Amino acid sequence: MGTVIWGLSPIFYGLLYDVSSIEIVAHRSVWSAIFLILYLYFFSGLGREFFQKGLNEVGLLFLAGILIAINWYGFIYAVISGNALQASLGYYIFPLVAVFLGIVFKREKFTIIQTFAICLVIISVASLVYMNGELPGLALILAFSFGFYGLIKSNVNLNPISSVAYETILITPLAIIVMIFFTEPIINRENLFADSTFILLIFSGLITAVPLVLFSTGTKVFTYATVGLVQYLNPTIQFLIAIFYFEEAFELGHAIAFFLIWIALFIYSFESISKELNKDGINVSTHSKKLK
Repeated sequence: MGTVIWGLSPIFYGLLYDVSSIEIVAHRSVWSAIFLILYLYFFSGLGREFFQKGLNEVGLLFLAGILIAINWYGFIYAVISGNALQASLGYYIFPLVAVFLGIVFKREKFTIIQTFAICLVIISVASLVYMNGELPGLALILAFSFGFYGLIKSNVNLNPISSVAYETILITPLAIIVMIFFTEPIINRENLFADSTFILLIFSGLITAVPLVLFSTGTKVFTYATVGLVQYLNPTIQFLIAIFYFEEAFELGHAIAFFLIWIALFIYSFESISKELNKDGINVSTHSKKLK
């Protein structure tokens, strides 16, 4: 359900076309922080320990907040500027970018299949540059900002909901300052409730907080491989919205790029599921030996 909400979000942000992207990010940060803190307070027993973090951990959370703000800004800007297709491409590329970053920064071992999948992504981007004469800059920004975000989050000992709440608290003042000095806010005292814009901006926090809560719940109910595959629904829905709702141009270069990425994701997902099944099989076998 959370993934579907995320996937449909381009339609929502399309309604805010007359609001600057940075202003939307500022509101999204404020309201998502409020909703997540309320959720933690009522359902997770929010206490003093939530705010008692070391300087290094706060620094990591702040850096993660900056990266997710860049990701939010890139996504919203892509939708508002008529590049929702690139947003979809970016989130398709992200899983393989995450593998690449794990290899580079965590010295993780990679398989031939993973290498092949990453090469397909590189070829897909090159095909867009060659066939359409355009570098999918927004897609790469979304994929790498989210990839580095995940890399940093792997070093933070907090559950997803608490960490995002903390991140939004840290970056909200910065987002508001940037909004005040670099944009002309559309919301003022005279027209604050004149139309639905302000209500939509409040809901921008909800469509951030609610899917996160649902995703966190899903990871406890389903296997990680299942959750990972479901996440592909997000860019798939965005892809369909870009083509059929926003009616963005889908040219030969796009077709080749998406086809290669879909093959890469199929190969990568198949290997991930196989590994998980083999791991479960080993665990069952070991457990049965212990019983004997």
